[in-house]
Amino acid sequence: MRDMKVALFTDSDVFAGTERHMLDLALGLRHAGVDVRLACPFPALLAERAAGAGLPVVKIQKRGLIDHAAIRALSKLLKTGAIDLVHSHNGRTALLAAVAVKLAGRGRAVATQHFLEPAHVSRRGVGALVSNMAHRWVNRHTSRFIAISEAAKAGMLARGQAPAEQIFVVPNGMPLPEMTRLASPQTIRAELGIDRDATLIVSVARLEPEKSVETLIAAMKHVVAAVPSAVCVIAGDGTQKEALLLQIARCGLDGRVKLIGFRSDALALMNAGDVFVLPSAVESFGLVLIEAMSVEKPVIATRSGGPMEIVQEGETGLLVAPAAAEEMARAILMLVCDANLRRRMGETGRARFLKTFTVERMTRGTIDAYG
Repeated sequence: MRDMKVALFTDSDVFAGTERHMLDLALGLRHAGVDVRLACPFPALLAERAAGAGLPVVKIQKRGLIDHAAIRALSKLLKTGAIDLVHSHNGRTALLAAVAVKLAGRGRAVATQHFLEPAHVSRRGVGALVSNMAHRWVNRHTSRFIAISEAAKAGMLARGQAPAEQIFVVPNGMPLPEMTRLASPQTIRAELGIDRDATLIVSVARLEPEKSVETLIAAMKHVVAAVPSAVCVIAGDGTQKEALLLQIARCGLDGRVKLIGFRSDALALMNAGDVFVLPSAVESFGLVLIEAMSVEKPVIATRSGGPMEIVQEGETGLLVAPAAAEEMARAILMLVCDANLRRRMGETGRARFLKTFTVERMTRGTIDAYG
């Protein structure tokens, strides 16, 4: 694979699931012998971590819908042969990548679909017309598509985004965690002021409407009524923070449910918990689920797309309906009250992670999709 030269491209300056995926993929591709670099905003956590890992970084700043500077930078890399494939990770960068390939007169564009329903689908009026025309052009000038789940592929097919033979399903993967490098559960609990013997429910999610964190908080009201020592910590930031803090106070859950903000040590936090919950209303994959499974934690998620392809119900965890707080509470209590079940599901989940969701498997699938 040493003749393959790839730029992974995003305009995102946050560091959430997609950005973690890109960094892991870049490292996996490099290990497989691919000449790979990150094209992304700088300064940003993704660029900093990529550079820290010795990956070349092409500094791309987000400047409007049609970012001429980004197009010129990518086109130059394509024309000079520094890269021969641009792999984009959202709709805007897919457009820029396709234009750059067209202007360069060489190379190919590949795009990953990370969402069940991209933002442009909800547009109306003139905006929708222009957006649809742009996306049709991009789709015609993109050689291959990668869907991170069968649910994401089904959405693409329903929208007529590409023929089935151009869409490759490659589930997200991640490196095997180095357990000795994680802070101990006792250290994490002490930092958060949580008793070492308390039952700890962990969630890692952006505080945005689609993650439905309010459902988990509502469920915790029922959980705490049954198990007063139970504690839930939710790591993540977002626009819903103030509303969620008000909900916690209104439910009388101060000290029982804690919003602790973004955590760079999310895996250590998961390892310190007893149960992991992802309450999303919609979820194209759910990278945090495989992270929790990698450290032998039973998981609870919603029947909201991607999680149904990750969680083997009754074996590696439990699935509940989206926005169903009482059902979620029952699932949490089932695991909280049965240590043997938690241990068995955790062990089975790790085995499933090792079989299906490693970075090596994701890398092989991505290289196959590149063609």
